[in-house]
Amino acid sequence: MGSECNIICCGNLYSSDDAVGLHAAWKLKTMKLPEGVQVIEAGTPGLNLLDLWEGHEKVIIVDAVMSGAVPGTIHVFDGSSLPPRDALPLCLHGFNVIDAIDLARSLGKLPEELRIVGIEILTEEAYYEGLSEKVEAAVEPACRRVFEEAEKMLE
Repeated sequence: MGSECNIICCGNLYSSDDAVGLHAAWKLKTMKLPEGVQVIEAGTPGLNLLDLWEGHEKVIIVDAVMSGAVPGTIHVFDGSSLPPRDALPLCLHGFNVIDAIDLARSLGKLPEELRIVGIEILTEEAYYEGLSEKVEAAVEPACRRVFEEAEKMLE
């Protein structure tokens, strides 16, 4: 398969803080990641998420979260303790990461180990490029957390 752990980074480059997953992907690609880890810039994958993790048992999703916490807060969820659906930004046609996970679960296509590293955002204002200050400051710590989660999964 080539990679043992897929890190799937989601986000919309033109919706302000919702792009935080993509910023994390760019940062992760500059880091020396454990062998067997692959970083994928997925944009807003919707249902394609299932294709991106097909054949992979260890998956980390990096995405924006809006749960009402302080912007820049880093959340970690696993496949059994997902955030509420409305905490993750909607993507194309109102289908988001949680919807994709629910569908995968019902089809028996969920990766064996699944984590979501979510970065709390302030705004998903459309047609605005660039992250707000607190969210931008959270990219590096979030990447370190992703790195730690990947290492744990590969143990």
